Amino acid sequence: MTGSGLINTHHVSLTIPLPKNHMSSRIVLAILAALAASFLVLSSSLSVPLFLLAASPRTSTVKYTSVPLSTEQKEHLKRLGLTPKNPVNITDPLTGATRTIHGRFVHITDMHPDSHYKPGSLHDEMCHSGKGESGKYGDAILGCDSPMELVEETIDWVADNLKDKVDFIVWTGDNMRHDNDRKHPRTELSIFEMNEIMANMMHDKFGTLPIPSLGNNDVFPHNLFAPGPTLQTREFFKVWQKFIPQLQLHIFNSGAYFFQEVIPNQLAVLSINTLYLFQSNPLVDSCDRKKDPGYKLFLWLGNVLKEMRKRKMKVWLTGHVPPNAKNYDISCLRKYIAWTHEFRDVIVGGLYGHMNIDHFIPLDSVQAYKSLQKKFKNEKFDFSTFDDDISAEEVDDTPDLELEDLYKIFNSPIYNDDADSELGFNFDFSNNVRIEGGIPSGKVEYLESLREAYYANVKGIKKSGKNSERYSIVHVTASVVPTFNPGVRVWEYNITELCDIETLQVESWDDFFTRIDGILDADDDSEDEGFSIFKKKKKDKTFPPKMPADAKLGPGYVPQLFTPERYVQYYLDLDAVNKGDKKFEYEIEYCTDDPFLEMKDSTVGEWLKMARELGDPIKRLKKNKAKKGKDEKREVEETKKSKDLDDDFLEQLWELFLQYTFVSSGYEHRGYG
Repeated sequence: MTGSGLINTHHVSLTIPLPKNHMSSRIVLAILAALAASFLVLSSSLSVPLFLLAASPRTSTVKYTSVPLSTEQKEHLKRLGLTPKNPVNITDPLTGATRTIHGRFVHITDMHPDSHYKPGSLHDEMCHSGKGESGKYGDAILGCDSPMELVEETIDWVADNLKDKVDFIVWTGDNMRHDNDRKHPRTELSIFEMNEIMANMMHDKFGTLPIPSLGNNDVFPHNLFAPGPTLQTREFFKVWQKFIPQLQLHIFNSGAYFFQEVIPNQLAVLSINTLYLFQSNPLVDSCDRKKDPGYKLFLWLGNVLKEMRKRKMKVWLTGHVPPNAKNYDISCLRKYIAWTHEFRDVIVGGLYGHMNIDHFIPLDSVQAYKSLQKKFKNEKFDFSTFDDDISAEEVDDTPDLELEDLYKIFNSPIYNDDADSELGFNFDFSNNVRIEGGIPSGKVEYLESLREAYYANVKGIKKSGKNSERYSIVHVTASVVPTFNPGVRVWEYNITELCDIETLQVESWDDFFTRIDGILDADDDSEDEGFSIFKKKKKDKTFPPKMPADAKLGPGYVPQLFTPERYVQYYLDLDAVNKGDKKFEYEIEYCTDDPFLEMKDSTVGEWLKMARELGDPIKRLKKNKAKKGKDEKREVEETKKSKDLDDDFLEQLWELFLQYTFVSSGYEHRGYG
């Protein structure tokens, strides 16, 4: 299976001299017949459309056709809050096999199944023992992981209601319970076994639609994941081999990252192993040194993105731990932001889990580049500050936050970020292997910090770029585990222009994987020269090239084919379901185009508009504090001018945001901080 999710077979001619003895001839023919039958059995057992198995040494031709929906199909989509749009059939004329593209995908994350969960047990015992009031499907906020029944029925609901309406499933990790009960300690074997159970369950229900990524609780001990090949990378390939393209086995064994081509030569999904960027992984020290796994991850990511640009493809970035100052080592966060900025013609957006709360994070390219300039003082960076079109009257005189300031706001450490530092791994395990799970605390404080650090710091329309290209957006979805109420998300994206493509030549990926295997292997053999990122002789290969001047902004910025149009967020009302007041069924919590939210699409510009509204009260407060004691008249005028947005509306928006962030569980009103 290739990196695209397509299986390429090569024509091989075999010359077998048949023996003169007729009996021997029959034996040879019988062997050949058995081999042919085995191939047919193998082909039929693979859960991929037959046209994806078409043999072609270099290219194959794909045809696109619009398919009208029936009235019944339209009504069913409306009941689910989804847009009744015509799907597109992709057909291989050589085989006649067809696959249907709907312009939708599911994002599901953090299921945390717990085989020890016992309904009617004590929450203080992690719902593993004692006589208490733990619900059949779990209880929001009270600290236990997911009962197997919650996980199984959630997967059943998605299969029954969404499977035939989506194109792929982004599945972003944590398929094992937390290690929070000393009476039932997790083992490496139990983690592998539960992940295998979950992988089989997902494959049985969805075939090859899921695209998995590794969670920090999917490894032993949690958070700690070493560079491969290791026992863990090999075991996860065995567990996920139904979802991972065979030609990416070597790469996966090195770092547990891969990609799937979900629409041939058009759209791909990259599964990033974020544990190599996660500062709670003690084996992560820097993404700027060759010996560190984060460096190699970016070497892979960069080569993949360059190939996608060459093929004029678009990609979603997916993974478990979302990039922000709370989670990523600063050297990794800078580099992630730089890649998403320079490949804004290719990358649609980022989809992550881990946090258990529903929110979004705007990442500022100017912050990242200024931080790089600060670290590597002797180098000159070519980046835009987006000041060219700003008049003197439009200058925002609130002080800019630096990337390092965000780490202070989140109380996150910055380790060994000196350009001359040669210190190895971070061996401060105090924050990295702490017990997780239990009743969530401090989540409102986290949202307030996010509001201050990110939303209130988003620049105005002109300083963000004509199409908001200064920023990229990270989307973090609600989890299934009942940290709050369980949630599942369905994204809808533009496929209208697929109908305009009559035929398309699809290239083989064989040469690319031969080349990238060689690049990664050569890097393994090279000597680490410390921070060589900007040396004259050998520059850092994991730093992105500038976006070509003639490249056009991609679907994340300008409406076009594959632009994310909206999403529908579903949730399970656990309290009502446990009481029997409602049957087990996910219901619509909100849609991004609801009247109060009024998002016309899900481009970066629309998310920045939302961020500015959420951050406006904090920004105004900062400006007033900064001007206190100065020209009082000017202060009054500025305050009036800043009240273009109605205060009541902004307050209601923030309250609604908190409600959705905590998945309508009421957490924000319970005093947990």
